[in-house]
Amino acid sequence: MKTFARELIWFFIALVLATPVAFLFSYSSSIQPEMEQLSTNEEVFEMEFFIIGFIVGFILTYFMRAIIWAVSRYLIPKEA
Repeated sequence: MKTFARELIWFFIALVLATPVAFLFSYSSSIQPEMEQLSTNEEVFEMEFFIIGFIVGFILTYFMRAIIWAVSRYLIPKEA
């Protein structure tokens, strides 16, 4: 049960950390509207960019977790 709780906490942490990454991902694209207002296609494209950024942030959070686990497990010696 302890392992499940830890994984659930990491899942929510990954969701929270993925949100700013998604905003940075969509902001860094610097998409400018053709006219003064966004067209429907541009709004959909902007939302797709946000979702892609969210997914990338979520995956990278878990990837960083795996790297930290590997470093702490194999490179940092355990004290007796």
